[in-house]
Amino acid sequence: MWLMDMTRPIVTFDLGNPVGDIEWAPYSSTVFAAVTSEGKLYVYDLDQQKHSHLTEQPTTKRAKALHVSFNKIDPIILVGDEKGGVISFKLSQTLTRGPVEPGPDDTGKTIQDMEIAKMEKFLDSQDKVVY
Repeated sequence: MWLMDMTRPIVTFDLGNPVGDIEWAPYSSTVFAAVTSEGKLYVYDLDQQKHSHLTEQPTTKRAKALHVSFNKIDPIILVGDEKGGVISFKLSQTLTRGPVEPGPDDTGKTIQDMEIAKMEKFLDSQDKVVY
């Protein structure tokens, strides 16, 4: 059973069109991608820029983007559209930074622990007041 922490702020992004799919990157707790019905791919890294996307790419002119998927090994995103097309994008170096590197204070911590701490840091940096 999942319990919501109601003391945490809610973070929202308005892409201006219906969203077809969203996926978190397998290598970072703060990187995710979204595709919209207008055929655009948006990639966010909340650790680098917490209020807007880092990149916006058109995926297709004539079809809605329905699905997005990160490659688990290589720096590639695949986007599927409503007409059966698949478009691939190579991620830039700024979006492919792997898990956080352990520092001197991180002895005994796993990469998963450090990624959780990175997301916690982002959530704690959000405004506590709902506008």
